[in-house]
Amino acid sequence: MRPFADDFDVYVVKRPRDMPDGITTREMARNYGDVLAEIGPANVLGLSMGGLIAQYLGIDHAEHVQNLVIAIAGPRLSERGREIVSDWLAAGRDGDWANVYVGSIETTYSAGTKRAAYGALLKIPGIIKEPPYPNDFITSAQACLDHDATGELDTIEPETLVIGGSEDRLFDAEDLQAMGTTIPNARTHLIENTGHGAFEERRREFCSTVASFL
Repeated sequence: MRPFADDFDVYVVKRPRDMPDGITTREMARNYGDVLAEIGPANVLGLSMGGLIAQYLGIDHAEHVQNLVIAIAGPRLSERGREIVSDWLAAGRDGDWANVYVGSIETTYSAGTKRAAYGALLKIPGIIKEPPYPNDFITSAQACLDHDATGELDTIEPETLVIGGSEDRLFDAEDLQAMGTTIPNARTHLIENTGHGAFEERRREFCSTVASFL
């Protein structure tokens, strides 16, 4: 969020720890809505799973949102995305965190230096450890699988930017384009030839597009 700090007061709100089993992205959005109620109306940028939660902020808590950025997230996972996240969920339940981490790198980064560097890092003995709150990963993965805001996108009131990678394996580019036409005051910007890691691999284009929108 550093690129935006010169022009905005930036608050980074992370997901709470030790989440209850079965919590949904809509319920998570309710918690963030409470935070926004304290901060005051704000521009909201939701990234990846945060983009799923941001959709329900726009649907249920629009009074707290000035402008909305749904980044690297569609209204639901693609079919391939469901397969990938289901594999991560199964691996997490089995405690196979190596498979989770390697799979997330392969899904996030296109073939190149970052993918190679992170892949090499994970091969270092002892580098892969169980996350501090393993059930939070399992709960989050299930919430992503259950998320589908397709039928309510037209109720999002704030002006909205949908931004993502054209080759994202988790979310279809066609769904991102459809969001830009279904949400009443929205537009879509696809970052070409990149996937779920577009925010990092094409940081300049991502940040400049978001900054221009805000």
